[in-house]
Amino acid sequence: MLTKGFSPWHAFRAVIRHIAAHHADVDFIVSTGDLVDQGTDAEYQHFRQKLGLDEISAPPGPQRVSIEGLRDMPMYFLPGNHDPREPFFRNMFAPSPLRAMNVAFEHSGIQFICLDWGDQNKAEASVGLFDCLANTLKSSLPSILWMHHTVVPIGMTRIDSFLPDTLDRFVECVRGHSILAIFCGHTHATYASEITGIPVYGLRSTTFSFAECGHEFLTVLRPPQYRLVNIQDRTLRTEVVDVAL
Repeated sequence: MLTKGFSPWHAFRAVIRHIAAHHADVDFIVSTGDLVDQGTDAEYQHFRQKLGLDEISAPPGPQRVSIEGLRDMPMYFLPGNHDPREPFFRNMFAPSPLRAMNVAFEHSGIQFICLDWGDQNKAEASVGLFDCLANTLKSSLPSILWMHHTVVPIGMTRIDSFLPDTLDRFVECVRGHSILAIFCGHTHATYASEITGIPVYGLRSTTFSFAECGHEFLTVLRPPQYRLVNIQDRTLRTEVVDVAL
């Protein structure tokens, strides 16, 4: 499908192909949401077919991707604002009582916490988000937070208007805990910021990017990127990788 003259699927394949060629030894891949555009069953089934997803797991996964040189690569899928929760969960996971992606799991001594700020442009805490956050942060393990919506301003008026109204409550929940980083989607922009001393990272989308020129909000074409994350001895390092189209 073309979006404003750009093929997100072509860009996505290029990113996966680059990962397969240069970083096929990673533990897993994470998508921070907007798997499809309209949220139909047909879109999700097409998405699954293209990624070679045969198995069905409990949320949040992982599920194993086989595409563009990757074979059985574990991958986690978060929902975005283009992923209505009912069809998202119905098509991507085994039957579950979950109606929002507020879940956590452990991998190699790190606790990964998925938080769901809803399926609208503006972030709004889903039912259970703050309970999940409070309960999981009781762990002594260092944590990484994944979410679709961002929790920091990025300097674009329209995008920054999508920040949650409950941001102060979120800050109080995370302050003082051993959180290595927060990784977000939604903004179609690459940035590195912080909130109450916690690094927050966003990344350019595999569809068009956003920009502002005065009062005009623009969609622009830029090369897609992915973020490589390395954690050793509770120290997180990350780098952004550009992918030529």
